[in-house]
Amino acid sequence: MQFLFADHVLDTDRRELRHGAEAVSVEPQVLDLLICLVENRNRVVTKDDLIALVWRGRIVSDATLTSRIYAARKAVGDTGQDQNLIRTVSRKGLRFVGDVSTRSEAGVAVDPYTGTVLGVPRGTGFFEGAEQLHRNLAAGPVGKQIVGASTAMLIVLALSGLYLRWLRRPRSLSAWFRFDFSLSGRAFMWRLHAVAGTWLLLFYLLAALTGLWWSYDFYRAAVNRIAGVTTPARRPPQTGETPPLPIDRAWLAFRNAVPDATRATVALSGKTDAPLEIRYLTATSPHDRAFSTLKVDAASGEIAAREPYAELPRGRRFVSSIFPLHSGSFFGTPGRVLVALAALLMPFFAVTGIWLWMLRRRSEAARTARLKQPDPVVAIAQRSFADSPATDLRAQ
Repeated sequence: MQFLFADHVLDTDRRELRHGAEAVSVEPQVLDLLICLVENRNRVVTKDDLIALVWRGRIVSDATLTSRIYAARKAVGDTGQDQNLIRTVSRKGLRFVGDVSTRSEAGVAVDPYTGTVLGVPRGTGFFEGAEQLHRNLAAGPVGKQIVGASTAMLIVLALSGLYLRWLRRPRSLSAWFRFDFSLSGRAFMWRLHAVAGTWLLLFYLLAALTGLWWSYDFYRAAVNRIAGVTTPARRPPQTGETPPLPIDRAWLAFRNAVPDATRATVALSGKTDAPLEIRYLTATSPHDRAFSTLKVDAASGEIAAREPYAELPRGRRFVSSIFPLHSGSFFGTPGRVLVALAALLMPFFAVTGIWLWMLRRRSEAARTARLKQPDPVVAIAQRSFADSPATDLRAQ
């Protein structure tokens, strides 16, 4: 559920607070307190209520409670003096007094033949959590920066490994792509690490270069600029309820115009005079993000505009392919499987890389110890000379 107030969006499912398009960094306990106040905005929330709902009945000092309330006000741009959103009711507690509207981002699945509203797909929460873990370690903006830096580091490691391999035997295909199980020890481990990395290099570079799209805004803007695509502005939060809009005629027109559609998404603009935008895939679509668009007048069922995917500018097609390239779906089921296997094998390179580093350190330590030991022949000669009787050369 999303709560919209004073240019803020409080998302309880994703556990995040946004001010416009920017994420607001909030401690988990402060976020719980804010959610508690917004959800119970129709009444005064007492100190006992906060302790029961936020701290689960644990003993909390007045100083801790005061600091959390101060942090919650600061997060939403309020102060204890203004109290425009979080108001203190003398000797009673707190109440959220801002104008709040709600919005649910959950899509509605509908049987296209009968119009029956289908239930929420099972496992939605799990996959949304997995996506957040993948994108930002489920840690908000801080996790997003960690993921972005790790992705950039993967590119550096992959390219530096390619450079080191190139210096050895650049024209030998067997050295590049063939495993040699006759080796042992450090030589076998290095060959295994290098050859496996060569086979998977393209997958890692493709995943990293496309993954930076979601990590850094400047990277996404640069890619859009090179592709000749205008970076779309974020849609402002929609306040109020969307008026009911009949889509029977528009849907019938769409089915007649695109009888081979295999998947369709209807976007409601919230304006009764705006055409419905239906994005769809067919069996011949190149990948799962190659959406064509049909705009249909909801009242008359007349087609207002067509945007077949094949006729889009090359830059827009490239940008729409970034996620399929990242996930491997651009190459169909084999691409998905290969990208999944490459991801599962990534810890292997960390283990072998650390192992090679430890073996190298051990080898260097042994070589240094050998260099510090004196040469046996020189040592014997020095000992014999020291034990020989002194000779007075002047007497001779």
